[in-house]
Amino acid sequence: MEIPLKASPSLSYQNLSYGDGKFAYLHNTEVHLLNVATKETSSIRIKDKIYQAKICTVNGANVLVLSTQGGTQFCDLGKEKHIFTVAHSEEGSFLNRGLAAVRSSVFVGHALGTISVIEVAGDRGTVVKTLSDHKDAITDIASGTIEEQTIVASADMAGVICLRAQDGNPLARVAAPAGDTVTSLAITPCHVVGAFGSGKICLYTVLGKKAVEVCAHSRWVNSIDYCAATNSLASVSEDMLLQFWKMPSKSDPKVAMKGSKLLKDCLLTGVKFLDDGSHVGCTAYDTDKFFFYQA
Repeated sequence: MEIPLKASPSLSYQNLSYGDGKFAYLHNTEVHLLNVATKETSSIRIKDKIYQAKICTVNGANVLVLSTQGGTQFCDLGKEKHIFTVAHSEEGSFLNRGLAAVRSSVFVGHALGTISVIEVAGDRGTVVKTLSDHKDAITDIASGTIEEQTIVASADMAGVICLRAQDGNPLARVAAPAGDTVTSLAITPCHVVGAFGSGKICLYTVLGKKAVEVCAHSRWVNSIDYCAATNSLASVSEDMLLQFWKMPSKSDPKVAMKGSKLLKDCLLTGVKFLDDGSHVGCTAYDTDKFFFYQA
């Protein structure tokens, strides 16, 4: 199914998020929201340049979090309005990328390789610490649970992935071959999944050991998403392919391709499953259509 859009998605990898029945994507200085049930779109305009928009679960509720040049902005997803902004230092506010949340803590990546940890309480937030695990620009941050342990994974332009426990203690540091950028992260119950500019998708244990390497695409992977309901991973790339993968489990350690779809003449920039894994949505740069398929 192709759903008409009022504005085309911007050229930005990971340019799609999902929560509370809405897909969110960037168009210039606007965040556009597509209601899955009604197929209607709405938008939130921001005066600052937006680098990333992500729907995160903060204190048990889904919140639209925006990385902007003016700081990290929090928006009410239901009312579609701004709640508050947390400012960052001037040197750390350029090209903010990477967003993830664990309970009341929101992790925001910066171009200098630092990660700000924002503690959210009610309608305000405060930067409580800065992590300095990386030396290069952050590309993505993900959070999840592996073997009953809450993990925060971060990645950078140089191909380094750092894993931390919820309490902030470092767990592992993984370095990819020189020149291979980590573009997107996901966390399954067994592994941290990293997608790369080379087209590879790699799975790592919580201790940083590479468990699986898949030559998934022939070009830069722009986004991946994991669905716990079906134990599936979706990936989109500059090679115009939407791919579906079965992820390893404790009973079956193998990765297997479940399906593939070619979206001709489309530069795919974002992919997200519905919560139940029944369908998947895709965005493509400079295309006034939203691609919505049965997974």
